[in-house]
Amino acid sequence: MMRRTALLSATLAGLLLLPTLIAGEPAAAAQAAPPAVDAPSPDLPQTAPYSEPTLIEPEAEATTRQAARTLAADFIDVDIPSRAEIRDHRVTIALVAPQGTAPGRFTTADAVRSLQIVDGFYDRETGGAIRFALERVIDWQSVDEPIDCTDTGGLHDWLSRKTGWTPGPGKHLVAMVPEGDPCPGWANGEQPGDPDDGGRTFQPGPDAYLLAHELGHNLSLPHAFSVQCGTSRDYPSGSLPADCRREEYGNRTDVMGDSWSFLPLSAPTLARLGTLPHTRQPVCGAPRTTVLDTLGAGTAGQRALTWTDPQDSSVRYWLQYNDRADTTSDGGAYRSPWAVARTVSGVQVLRSNPDQPYAGDLLERPGDASEANEFIVAGETAALNTGMSVRVDRIDAATRRATVTVTVPCTEYVGDIASLASTTSASYTSPWTAAESAVDGDSGSVWGTWPRVGEQSLELRWPSEVTVDSASVLFASDAADSEGRGLIPSRSWRVEYRLGDSWAPVAGAAPAQGGRDRDVLNTITFRPVATTALRLVFTAWGANEYEGSTGVAEVAVNAVAPAATLEARGSTQSVPTATTSALGYAVVVRDARGGVLPGRVVDFTVTGAATFEAGATTASVLTGSDGTALAPSIRTGTTAGTASLVARTGALAVDLPGVTVMAGASGTAKASTRVVAGTVVLVVTAVNTGVAPADVNIVTPYGTASAERVAPGKTVTKLFSTRKASIPAGTAQVTVTSNGGQVTIPAPYPRT
Repeated sequence: MMRRTALLSATLAGLLLLPTLIAGEPAAAAQAAPPAVDAPSPDLPQTAPYSEPTLIEPEAEATTRQAARTLAADFIDVDIPSRAEIRDHRVTIALVAPQGTAPGRFTTADAVRSLQIVDGFYDRETGGAIRFALERVIDWQSVDEPIDCTDTGGLHDWLSRKTGWTPGPGKHLVAMVPEGDPCPGWANGEQPGDPDDGGRTFQPGPDAYLLAHELGHNLSLPHAFSVQCGTSRDYPSGSLPADCRREEYGNRTDVMGDSWSFLPLSAPTLARLGTLPHTRQPVCGAPRTTVLDTLGAGTAGQRALTWTDPQDSSVRYWLQYNDRADTTSDGGAYRSPWAVARTVSGVQVLRSNPDQPYAGDLLERPGDASEANEFIVAGETAALNTGMSVRVDRIDAATRRATVTVTVPCTEYVGDIASLASTTSASYTSPWTAAESAVDGDSGSVWGTWPRVGEQSLELRWPSEVTVDSASVLFASDAADSEGRGLIPSRSWRVEYRLGDSWAPVAGAAPAQGGRDRDVLNTITFRPVATTALRLVFTAWGANEYEGSTGVAEVAVNAVAPAATLEARGSTQSVPTATTSALGYAVVVRDARGGVLPGRVVDFTVTGAATFEAGATTASVLTGSDGTALAPSIRTGTTAGTASLVARTGALAVDLPGVTVMAGASGTAKASTRVVAGTVVLVVTAVNTGVAPADVNIVTPYGTASAERVAPGKTVTKLFSTRKASIPAGTAQVTVTSNGGQVTIPAPYPRT
């Protein structure tokens, strides 16, 4: 993983030994070299082009509202089948001195001791499902071919030729080279697609942690990353936002990260091996509370929860409790100066890595640079994407358990959701029909209103907010228009949605009144609206009862992906008073997958020292094809100060950058004439009445003049010789410019 030297005590962990050939004398219990202080370098895992996915099989569907209503439980069990069929992995360790190096300061005994620690670690973490047995240890071999220390593949091939080692299931070849130049400061290991495939590893020195990490790659384990964002613990699906940073090895509590100790593996890592029994999934909808055992409880404990993003099933989350009292598997045999001192107990949230979906990114607290920033502590709530959240209610140090409450919204409906309505009701229903028949998928059953006429309505309600953009009706009929009896397609119909405690017409309806064609769906499209209920209002064909009533065979309501994020764009602006300014502010509306959402209504609100251009404090704008809504221009008054803008769509809101309103230009001006030596002289006087320095420009028919940075309250006087004995009445124009604002003041003068 990284080149950092650890200290090994003489304490030996148990090792499952097979008949072993040891070449060379084992040294007495030796200490490793003092810790190196060079900067860490990443290892170079050699990943297989294809890896089998981690199988995660919930016992029941638990992501929809229908399932949540059916299941009489807060959690369901999740089966994670074992992926390791081979229990005893056979390890050959060879100490190799490539050309240009000399045998190092470690011995075969040091290498064997490291494997003992590694075996004990995987034995504990997998409940005995995976063991590492020493098949052979080979003392220092000097390479007699021109293969340098960085040619790890060449060294492995050379060892295979010299020792007869051959690859195979459950077989591992470990090449250990001298530490320091010219050998590299990194280790590596082949990362096949299955834990049973075996593989080859390379490392400088006998460090047990490096060996556990690289053999982990041989078991198909990826790196354990972390992600930290600037303002949120989670991030939208798709590419990582600019204010987020994904750090390889960033999980400091996992051997496949940067723990430098043999603490328990994280839940995604254990799931990759198929050794995470008793895993559960929260049922969607209401907050669900449970108790988690610490990861150190082993395979008997209920250590993990897992679920997928309700809006993107490709994103998987894991929840685990990490207690500071969890012990390392080596019993103190391994010590590293890079191991993190465990001072905090807390719950960790991990999320599938988009590049390696079976890996887990540890989500860190935003804006927190502390070592323990990945822990959610007692009393803290972590907000995740699409309305998900995790609250840690209690941590019991005595039992090493955490009580957590997890909220996972049910999957939002997309497509025709009419049949998913929780209730369907009508203003009137003929006794032999039912309102539910309009949404049952059977055009042979109908909702009818005979013999009633006039306006009749059909109402669909959902248990939570949905976003819809069209409604369609298949009419039921048993008489021609001219017959004036029975069920006849309505004369017209419209769509309304629930807004607070009342009904409102949908905006942008096309057509404004729905069609009445027979035997086909008649559709009204409209701007997407977020609501919990929709009402279709029909005007009957007949003017009087029994002369033609409304009947509906089927209704379809199209739901679209709800807005999941609002992304503010723009930078802080300063504008003068008494002006209209286009700020260039905008918001981008995206769904949970990061896709842009056109045609969505964004409501802008401005408060403080400005209004929108029309004088209102609210304005609605539709997003364009790129999902962007541009904020309207603002108009400032005569008062300096600040203005704040907020954009909203549905339940989402985002603050736009602030606006500073500066005092603009202000002044007074007057003009007069006098006669000097028979020539009229025009005198123009201007005063800067603003609060900041101003530039003054004077324009007359007899010339121009200007003055720069006239102090507040100061006067500027300019004289213009007309070169004439008399002049007609006229007006001088005085322009005062300050703080980006400008005002022009007329200064009339008399005929002289």
